[in-house]
Amino acid sequence: MFIKKLFLKYPNQKYFLLALSGGVDSTVLFNQLIIYKKKIKNIKFRVIHINHHLNLHSAKSQKYCEEICKKKNIPIIIDNIIIPKKNKYGVEGYARIERLKIFKYHILSTEILLIAHNLNDQCENIFLSLKRKSGISGLSGISYNSTYNGMQIVRPLIYTQKKKIISWAKSHKLTWIEDESNKNIKYDRNFLRNKILYKIYKRWPSFLKNCTKSMKILSNDQKSLNFFILNFLKKNTFSDKSLSLIKFNKLTKEVKLNILKIWLTKNYKIPTYNILIRIYNEIIINKNYYNKKIIFNNREIRRFKNTIYCFIPQPNNIKNTVINWKNTLKTLILPYKLGILIPEKKIYKNKKNTSIYKIPYPKKNTLVNIHFHINKKYIDTNKTIYIKKIWQKYNIPPWLRNSIPLLFYDKKLISGIGLFVTNNKYINNNNYLSIKWINQI
Repeated sequence: MFIKKLFLKYPNQKYFLLALSGGVDSTVLFNQLIIYKKKIKNIKFRVIHINHHLNLHSAKSQKYCEEICKKKNIPIIIDNIIIPKKNKYGVEGYARIERLKIFKYHILSTEILLIAHNLNDQCENIFLSLKRKSGISGLSGISYNSTYNGMQIVRPLIYTQKKKIISWAKSHKLTWIEDESNKNIKYDRNFLRNKILYKIYKRWPSFLKNCTKSMKILSNDQKSLNFFILNFLKKNTFSDKSLSLIKFNKLTKEVKLNILKIWLTKNYKIPTYNILIRIYNEIIINKNYYNKKIIFNNREIRRFKNTIYCFIPQPNNIKNTVINWKNTLKTLILPYKLGILIPEKKIYKNKKNTSIYKIPYPKKNTLVNIHFHINKKYIDTNKTIYIKKIWQKYNIPPWLRNSIPLLFYDKKLISGIGLFVTNNKYINNNNYLSIKWINQI
């Protein structure tokens, strides 16, 4: 049984979602799950079939999947993908992205997604990765298990050759749908499969086995490299995921590029090689980096002094946003995903002990507001406050300065939450506010 490893690796897992196309690979996986379901108590799985509407066989495949699920009393989900004729990912790329979104939408938190990739798919993937200019990670092949956006994915057949899968299907007298589109060589994978790889397998019978060994070696090399890079990132990234460049700048270009790649991949998304080169040239080594920014995954990558940031830019109208905080003892939700303010009324025991967290408690009928912007030169009743100097003192990057909640009493600046208090020396009573800002910036 090809899926024995699945239950050895996940002995306590009881719930699965199987991606069933109707082809031989997923059909064999379906039937082996049925067998194990009888052997192991409490094993439950559902099926999801995605209709790509590419040809007449799409409807045939859907009907086949519905019929075998009904016969075996297995719940099935049917969803659809309509692939636009013009898209930047191509037919295969667009379909792959949309499938993952659909899987994520339907999967339950208790389930693991099962996909029927096989060993031949691995070999095809190496060639496709070379075409895409992939590095070690791409050439390491498809892993047995992975995660996507918090969703666990396992590929039980990834170490099994296609011919063995077909042999098992025939020996158990299974039927499946042969998708005619698999013969269409306008698709890259089909071209490789039907025009190139079958000749390679014929000339070098051990090629597939050797491919597997090479991928394993590359995978181990990648894990070793990642171990040192992740250790470096642990010591050189801040709580907001920004990256310190102090020790980073002492490294070689090749090491820097690898660190940048893992930093972005770990926290955001896998960057292209072109993005990495742009970051290196425009932000890392460029002395005039101040106004440079690179758009990546709907975020901006920018540098401030010896730190590099990747963040979601705030909308321009945040400067005009004013929030009336009617009850300063209740939690306040900030706009634009800036987090929440959690207030607490406390007794001021030592007035000489000032703190950025000790804010004068507002008098009765005081108008309490939260702003996100004030003029560069703010005139207080007692003194002139140059807000730019405050931002510089606390090393707040220019693009984050309009994200700091500013507390006002009757149009008078009292505090930049978590950073400063303008006049906590002048407490008129024994109470003060302690405000915690829980945020994501």
